[in-house]
Amino acid sequence: MAATILLDTISSSGSTITVPTGKTLAIEDAGALTIGEVAITTGAQGVLSKTAAYTIVASDFTGKSSLIVFVDVSAGTDTETVITLPAASAFGTCAIHVISNVVHGSGNSVAIKNSSAVEQYTLYAKGDHCEIVSDGTNIFRTGNEYVTIMGVVYLVTNAYIATNGRIDVFDYGTSANYSVKSDIGKGWSTVSDDYTIPQTGNYMFGGHVAGSPTAAYVNGWQITNVTQVKEYNYIDAGWNSAYGLGNMSDFPMHATKGDVITFWCSLHSTAAYVLGGDNNAQGTKLGWRLLRRD
Repeated sequence: MAATILLDTISSSGSTITVPTGKTLAIEDAGALTIGEVAITTGAQGVLSKTAAYTIVASDFTGKSSLIVFVDVSAGTDTETVITLPAASAFGTCAIHVISNVVHGSGNSVAIKNSSAVEQYTLYAKGDHCEIVSDGTNIFRTGNEYVTIMGVVYLVTNAYIATNGRIDVFDYGTSANYSVKSDIGKGWSTVSDDYTIPQTGNYMFGGHVAGSPTAAYVNGWQITNVTQVKEYNYIDAGWNSAYGLGNMSDFPMHATKGDVITFWCSLHSTAAYVLGGDNNAQGTKLGWRLLRRD
């Protein structure tokens, strides 16, 4: 027999109201069941759009299984916009996905930080994103993520290498000797003429070493991690090797945030040669890209 009970409030002498086994509490209207006046709907997804720093609050995700936060940092330059996550204990049933959806103003970034202000992931370009979940105690990146860190520098004037010599190419003179074509992630320094790793991960460095007019005895790129005192693709000055060894190369390596990287070329000839520079980036150039952040 069906029965109808008209109630405004249900109370209990204990702390729990239980629906017995085999029985279902049916809510006829979608969204009519609420927690703290926030509607709960099956598979609900929340969407926010932000143009400034924002702290995610309970009302943004209560009753949701997914929360997407679109962030627009097209205005201004060289500014970090922080999206602050709730405490791990607060969003154990909701995945939070932060997405940069507009071309960034020059040097702008979006930092995703936990409730203790510790950076979890940083977005540097349109399309960068990161999904984060919680087990109620800790927060985790799910791996559904992408970040753009990349750049190119190139010589605009020739760089001289002495007989059987070896040089730190971009420290050869001043920053007037080269041009920074791009530097997403802001790792390159025109003061110290080297690259500081923005985020820990796997990187690919490479490019082209060009002679002027010919430099068949010049070898590069050779990479030095100054911080960890490691050298990669090293060829000592004066070593005999095939003409142009490594002059077009891609070299992968793992590096830690803050590591300082320098870039070298050596010469194995009793005659001096120069590395060719060109204002149109047609000469000696170096490029890099983050393959995967740790």
